Amino acid sequence: MSENRPLSHYLYLLFLALVWGSSFLVIKTVTTSIPPLTIAATRISIGALLIAAYVLLKREKLPSHSSIWIKGSIIGLIGTGIPFALISWAVKYINSGTAAICMSIIPLSVFIMAHFTTHDEKMTWPGLLGIVSGVCGIIVLFYDTLQVNDTNGLGTYALIAMLVSAFGYALANILIKRYVKTDPINTSFVMLTTSAIILWPITLIFEQPFSIVIESSEIFSLLYLGVFPTGIATMVLVIFNQKAGPTFVSYNTYLIPIVGVFAGYIWLDEILNEAVFLSIMFIMIGIFIAQRQNKSKIR
Repeated sequence: MSENRPLSHYLYLLFLALVWGSSFLVIKTVTTSIPPLTIAATRISIGALLIAAYVLLKREKLPSHSSIWIKGSIIGLIGTGIPFALISWAVKYINSGTAAICMSIIPLSVFIMAHFTTHDEKMTWPGLLGIVSGVCGIIVLFYDTLQVNDTNGLGTYALIAMLVSAFGYALANILIKRYVKTDPINTSFVMLTTSAIILWPITLIFEQPFSIVIESSEIFSLLYLGVFPTGIATMVLVIFNQKAGPTFVSYNTYLIPIVGVFAGYIWLDEILNEAVFLSIMFIMIGIFIAQRQNKSKIR
C-alpha cells in the first residue's frame, strides 16, 4: 500500500483520536452514579439510533441481507459490545489517562496481525521502527501515570480489562478490512444494533437501569458518548478502515493517550509532567517514521 496518503486520512485519524480520547474522561465522570453495563448499553443504543436516523433521512433502506448481519454481529460484539462494557467498568478503578494509555497496544497488535492476514499491509523496516518508537512513548507515559489504588486487586483487573478491550478493537479492525465489503454505514448500524440487543438483557438482569436516578449532566454525558465516540465514530471507523487499512487506522491510538491524559489533567486534576511531553515526542516521531514511504519488507 502506498504511503502517499491524502490529507483526509490524517483528518479521520485526528477525529477518532479526539472523540475516543475524550470519551474516557466522560465515562469516568458518570461511573460514580451509573453502572458500567448501563453506560455501555445506552451509548451503543444511541449510536445505533443515530445511524438508523441518518439512513432513513437519506431515504435508504436499513440492511436486511443475512450475510451483513452475521459478519456485523460478530465484529460488533468483538469490537464494540465487549470492549465498551469492559471499559465502562475499568475506569472506575483507574484514572482516565491510564485507561487511554492502555489503548496503545492496538497498533502493535494490528501491525502484527495485518502482516499475517492481509496482502497489502506487510511490515516494513521503517514501519517496525515507527511502532517501536511509538511504544517507547507509550511506555514512558504508562510508567509515569500508572498510580492505581489497587484495593482487592481491582486496579490490576481493570488494567487487564482495558488490555482485553484494546485487543478486541485490534481484531475488529482486521476483520473489517478483510471481510466487510458492504456499505460502511449499514455495517456500522448492524455492529451497534446487535451489540445493544445482546447487552440490554444482561444489563436488565444485573443492574436494573430503569431504577437509577440520572441527573441532567449525566444525560448530556450519555448523549455525547452515544453520538460522537459511538455512533459517528463507528461510521468513521468503518469508512476509514476501508480507505486506509487497519494499520494506519490503528495509529489513532498513539494520539488517544495524549488526548486522554491532557483531558484528565484539565478537568480531573490528573498528573501531567515532563514525562508526558517526552512520550509525546516519541509518539510523534513514531508516527512520522512509520508513514515514510519505504518498499523494503521484513523477510
